[in-house]
Amino acid sequence: MWLQYQFRVSFLLSLPPQRIIGGQECPEDEHPWLVQLYNFEEPYCAGTLLNSDWIITAAHCYLQDEIRVKLGVHNQDVPRGDEAWRVSVGTFCYPDSASTTSSTCADHKDDIMLIKLNSSVTYNKHISPLSLPDYASPVGTYCTVMGWGSITTNTYPNVPHCVSIKMLKNHFCQDAYPWWSMTDNMFCAGFLEGEKDSCRGDSGGPLVCDGQLQGIVSLGGYPCGEPLQPGIYTKVYSYLQWIQNILDPVQGPPFS
Repeated sequence: MWLQYQFRVSFLLSLPPQRIIGGQECPEDEHPWLVQLYNFEEPYCAGTLLNSDWIITAAHCYLQDEIRVKLGVHNQDVPRGDEAWRVSVGTFCYPDSASTTSSTCADHKDDIMLIKLNSSVTYNKHISPLSLPDYASPVGTYCTVMGWGSITTNTYPNVPHCVSIKMLKNHFCQDAYPWWSMTDNMFCAGFLEGEKDSCRGDSGGPLVCDGQLQGIVSLGGYPCGEPLQPGIYTKVYSYLQWIQNILDPVQGPPFS
């Protein structure tokens, strides 16, 4: 199965690292919600800041050890003075309402995870949240996906890359990956001719449509950006009630 498709995390396999396909450097001051997730000292996934205490990413980015989160970064080699580091004190995978075990996060049919930070972050020019969706973007919408996946076979960029892709009918992804069961909690995006796509190293990152978080990078074909192999994304709108129940300071779960 892994020879046919891949979750888009960068360290799970010894396959050649991949990248945002057909994209370019994201505008420096236009992604304050984009965060990097680290396994010890190695970045491995991306995520999105929802508020001062919470990150959203893909369930397959789960770690048994704490996840380190870097916020406010653009060029990894050029500190801007207002970056922030946090660590996870709780991880929540659907449908859990209490801190999660790996068995729940292993069910990638619901490829979504919330990360509780150890302390609140202060917003600034380079750190601020992205809005959750108040509607589900329709097929045909053009959206931007972003991440730090590699830009050549062996080179990861120091800056995030962005690419505009199109939301497609789900049957295109079902046809591309017949062993994978597409559900209404997923959507298909990319181009049937290929060339523009997210890929390994971009897992958990945001797909942004009209200023709202519509999707989370989940899985797709290998190699990436091939014709008739668009990407599969978690549909955030389908999980709004679960997200809001956990983030709510009164109704949300306790942390220990």
